Amino acid sequence: MQQSENAVDIHLEAIEVLLNHILYVRGIYPSQIFKKRRVYNTPVFVSIFPPLNNYLANILRSVREFLIRRELQCLVLIVYQKENEPLESYQLQMETLEGRGQSTTEDPHLMEFEQQLRSAIYKLSERLKQLPKLPAGSCQFKVHLHTTQDAYVRFSHDSQYQEFPWLQAQTAESQHSQSISLLPLARVENVGLKVQALIHS
Repeated sequence: MQQSENAVDIHLEAIEVLLNHILYVRGIYPSQIFKKRRVYNTPVFVSIFPPLNNYLANILRSVREFLIRRELQCLVLIVYQKENEPLESYQLQMETLEGRGQSTTEDPHLMEFEQQLRSAIYKLSERLKQLPKLPAGSCQFKVHLHTTQDAYVRFSHDSQYQEFPWLQAQTAESQHSQSISLLPLARVENVGLKVQALIHS
């Protein structure tokens, strides 16, 4: 069963806003490449840097396909200095609205959604301000999409989704030298979206 395109587009816009917001607030890129805009009557900072925008657009194209087919389990934004040594990771977990007895038709003008998105962005900003600053100019990020085995097979053989490698997830190795704290960040109930962070120290 597929999710309606209207619900998917609302999900997608919330994900795009939250990804941009995390990159801006954590200083992964200089603040000058972000411009203040209003999305759903919410002031947010979004990238105006073409290479970053192209990367995010390709990710969101894949996310959209997964959402339509209900195959996206979660999206993880990983911040790192050295490959395979994450400093922070931000997990966006998806829940289908219909599975929770909710529908976008209950909020046709998206008033409740706007309020929840504003609240989520505010909470996200306040929580992230409490974190130590990342090393200036030396951090990178990548995005992992977690999906089903069937979707992995289909996408890894589809030429239009070959911009990024499709890999089977390895079992997580135990963390010996790092302690990890979990930081619940924000929740947008209206679109079934939960954000939490893993902070590695």
